[in-house]
Amino acid sequence: MINAGRIEQASCGNRCPFTLLQSVITPRLGYPTLIICPLCASPVKNAEIGGKDRLMCVTCEFVNWDNPKPVTATLVPYKGGLVLVQRKFEPFVGDWCLPGGFIEGYESPGESAAREVFEETGLTISNERLLQASAPGHGINVIILFYEAGAASGDLIAGDDASDVGYFTKDNLPPNVCFALHRNIIQEWFTRQKAN
Repeated sequence: MINAGRIEQASCGNRCPFTLLQSVITPRLGYPTLIICPLCASPVKNAEIGGKDRLMCVTCEFVNWDNPKPVTATLVPYKGGLVLVQRKFEPFVGDWCLPGGFIEGYESPGESAAREVFEETGLTISNERLLQASAPGHGINVIILFYEAGAASGDLIAGDDASDVGYFTKDNLPPNVCFALHRNIIQEWFTRQKAN
């Protein structure tokens, strides 16, 4: 758990690398930065690897590549509109967005899209198709895979990380849709629907 700029010790034993791992929080974005190696608990240093500065262990040659985390977000057509969820947690508590989240280990992106939609909305989707892959920039280290569901069934029920769920036409979209990439792809979707 991140607390006051450090990760609190885990309860898995004194020699566990996760117990020894500490973090400092960068003031700009609040993301943790390694100060010790997660494999051997030795200090890390900055080193130029592959033309970029990266954190590298001074002992075991571990390199923190800091690759972006894969995320899915899904456009779910429903009763003439699109399904949006109201965020229950930071960032942007109370704002609306497409259902989505991080891809789990060993999960395909399509499976992630379907799982996230079900967890956040109670809807089961099928025939999802990839629309685009985007990176938000601004220091946010994720790649977002935007999907469109071909069909949705079930009852709209806000999941445990959503305070509400609803479906919206272009004319009644909430004014507080967070994430510029979500706003853009929602507008593009409604424009395509109007053209068809």
